[in-house]
Amino acid sequence: MPKSKKEAKGSIFYLRAASVEDIARRACKFDYTADLLILAKAPKGNDLISLGGRMKDTILAYYVNVREAGRIIRYSPASEDAEERAEFVKSIGPDTQNRYYINVMRSDLGCFSRAKKMDSKSVEQIRVGSALDLVSAVIKKTSKEETIAQLYSFPFKGKRILAAFDVVNALSDDKPAFFFTQTDGDARSFARYDYREDRLDFTDQVGEHAYMYAKVINLAEPFPFFVLK
Repeated sequence: MPKSKKEAKGSIFYLRAASVEDIARRACKFDYTADLLILAKAPKGNDLISLGGRMKDTILAYYVNVREAGRIIRYSPASEDAEERAEFVKSIGPDTQNRYYINVMRSDLGCFSRAKKMDSKSVEQIRVGSALDLVSAVIKKTSKEETIAQLYSFPFKGKRILAAFDVVNALSDDKPAFFFTQTDGDARSFARYDYREDRLDFTDQVGEHAYMYAKVINLAEPFPFFVLK
């Protein structure tokens, strides 16, 4: 007897990102490699999708709606002379300084059912004392893996929440652990940690050797399982 879509494939929960730049920043490894992005048809235009982790039978998909289409996105972090930008291009150009190229694959994800909600019990939610505690822990963990750390920022009832998954491996054996804290200020692209002074700030630029960085993926809505107690 054939299995249903949900039994065979699981489901996808679509979580809207704040901008195309947030989707590109999430995919970019900042070592001239990047995760593959998905371009899927939407009722209006296309959805540009960065696939996230799986929670039981549900896959998180971060997306933003775009009118454009293509097979390559060029991502340029902000600099002193220019704002951060992500755009579709026809080919990889010869100048790769401060430019990262991300492959995009057109795909039909209709074989997956669309999840409408996620149970708060599917994730262990752990409050962290401060943004400095969270960012420094995430950066120190990923520094051993030689990759840039990643956090999420999203609005929740007039507050801004900063969060990361599975910061402490021992606390995420049975199900994902979601570490979070409240933070002040507007959404920015990177968290910048001064390890000499043990200080933290947020910026739209990356690359100064005196600091350690974590990319911040800004979302337009909260995670569906998130509960602030």
